[in-house]
Amino acid sequence: MFRLYAVFMMLLAACTLSSAEVDAIPPTATTVRVIQSTLVPTLERQLQPINTITPAPTTPLNPGCEATAGLPTAQHTVRATVDYELHRVEVEQAIFYINRTDQPLTTLVLDIEPNRVPNAFTLNSVLPTETVISYELTGRRLTLDLATPIEPECGLDVTLNYSLRVPEIQRGLSGFTGYFGYSIRQMNLGHWLAMVAVHGIDDWVTHDAIPIGEQTVSEIADWDVTLTVTNAPPNMVVAAPGTLRAEDGGVWRIVHTNARDFTLSLSPFYEVYEQETANGVTVQLYAFGENVVGSATGSQQALTAAAQAMEMYSDLFGAYPYDRFVVIQGDFPDGMEFSDVVFVSDRWFEINTGTAESYLTFITVHETSHQWWYARVGNDQALVPWLDEALATYSELVYYEEFEPDLVDWWWNFRVNQYVGDRFSGNNVDATVYQFASIRDYINAVYLRGAIMLEDLRAVLGTEDFFDWLRRYAEAGSGRIVTPDDFWGLLTPEQIELVAPIRVEYFGTP
Repeated sequence: MFRLYAVFMMLLAACTLSSAEVDAIPPTATTVRVIQSTLVPTLERQLQPINTITPAPTTPLNPGCEATAGLPTAQHTVRATVDYELHRVEVEQAIFYINRTDQPLTTLVLDIEPNRVPNAFTLNSVLPTETVISYELTGRRLTLDLATPIEPECGLDVTLNYSLRVPEIQRGLSGFTGYFGYSIRQMNLGHWLAMVAVHGIDDWVTHDAIPIGEQTVSEIADWDVTLTVTNAPPNMVVAAPGTLRAEDGGVWRIVHTNARDFTLSLSPFYEVYEQETANGVTVQLYAFGENVVGSATGSQQALTAAAQAMEMYSDLFGAYPYDRFVVIQGDFPDGMEFSDVVFVSDRWFEINTGTAESYLTFITVHETSHQWWYARVGNDQALVPWLDEALATYSELVYYEEFEPDLVDWWWNFRVNQYVGDRFSGNNVDATVYQFASIRDYINAVYLRGAIMLEDLRAVLGTEDFFDWLRRYAEAGSGRIVTPDDFWGLLTPEQIELVAPIRVEYFGTP
């Protein structure tokens, strides 16, 4: 236990640096603007046929368009070649986007997360040139100027060709973005593909990248990825969600539907551990061996925690929509959630205590819960991060109440109270990521005070009504980007009155 405490104190010291001292990689500042050379008259442009993973309905909502009802907002068809030894990736990504707004769109905006890393992203072309007349890339935001507006419920095809130089995972706080990076043992491709930005009421939603929290906002999409791996050991293992099929010549075909992102990891060192839940979900852990510390086997411990959490959250918040869930041991400092894939830090395996009284258990559980509070119910992670992180942290407590009731007090004291006791006077729970001076402050306010707020709400509403509320919220928000109004709006007028003092205490407003 002393070893765990010592390591944590070093982490805490690192996380209390001021924002000026954080050694994170800044977003790329350079703006690149390209005017395409090939133009055609607007009237000659025709809508492209839909290349869909899901069968298209026969009746279009807009008679001038191909049928789009029932399809996801975006469909991605990707051909990627990974040079494992050189850590390079060549990508051809075809995107079919459907305008779900009530207005014509003259631009299409994409999030290019790798471009926050210097020299990691090179855009080679945007096609067809008769559709995209010019484009501009600034930081994470790629704006495509269109020859003809996309009418409501109509679709548009564009194809990007780009190159990636995957960075080496660094030490210190820069390592927290190791979900897009390589180590001697693995290559992680998280947030590596272009994603269509969410269109809000008036404009496209993109946020500046900072080292505190996450800044992505993403719609549900379908992903069809053909992956070719070269310069790799013959025993290469691909950890990926969805339906995965290995073909000849180092080629994998992966189809993942109704997902906010597409993430994978490659390693010749993975061993795969599996456990099936009672409701039929296969939980897979991709780990570097059994992770034995003393007499404790960390891999089995993490796998069991993920399977238990998956089964319980399915019962509480609604069924998990896939038959497989992937957990990956990551060579970077903390956990990270993606759609149907999560990373759990190698550090938590190394310092594992061998019991549920450990970071390995509650971080694994936390990341698993994000399959509801992020992957299923989306939110703006930059402006309202409490909508996923407070709920994910409170979900840890729910796990301990069910499976480790003797450790509930330990969880409150170790996870929460030692950082946000009675003397805490930091930011409100509903602060944006841009309002914090350090990662520690962010975690204290959003994660930990957020968990206390949810416990207070449960006490006022009663346990049965509280969990009924969360289940209805998970159902109502499924596949959407929700707002706090969606969360509070599911309460009755009488319940709103009951919780008003709690909202004042933690948000500053009723």
